[in-house]
Amino acid sequence: MSGLQTVEASPDVVTGILTVQYHDVYALIDPCSTLSHVTPFVAMEFVKEPEQLHKPFSVSTPVDESILATRIYRSCVVTVCGRYTRADLIELGMVDFDVIMGMDWLYSCFAKLDCRTRTMRLEFPNKSVVEWKGDNAVPRGRFISYIKAM
Repeated sequence: MSGLQTVEASPDVVTGILTVQYHDVYALIDPCSTLSHVTPFVAMEFVKEPEQLHKPFSVSTPVDESILATRIYRSCVVTVCGRYTRADLIELGMVDFDVIMGMDWLYSCFAKLDCRTRTMRLEFPNKSVVEWKGDNAVPRGRFISYIKAM
């Protein structure tokens, strides 16, 4: 089983399509990741400039690589079932996912993740609950990272 297949089969994460900065992207929802990340292929499509991190740091990816993080995209729009949220996304040279949404974003969205049913509930105070259903299928559409990587 490849590293990507191992991650997708994990009972601790959910994968699926999210909309980030108005682009559909292949996402890994990973509560074990402290921060959220975006691949440079997707970030190139953003209409915003990244900031240099004051102190670059090494990130261990879900497929057992270590990558140096040096830039961050602040306050990116992440749309889940029509609900707009925001996330700071650290640029990470990865190829298996367009974004990794970590605990920082999950916490800010009052999210509850059910890995058994592959669902995420956003339970903002005084707002209706939003439920998003992930899957484990690798997208076959024309997503940004797959177009740029070819």
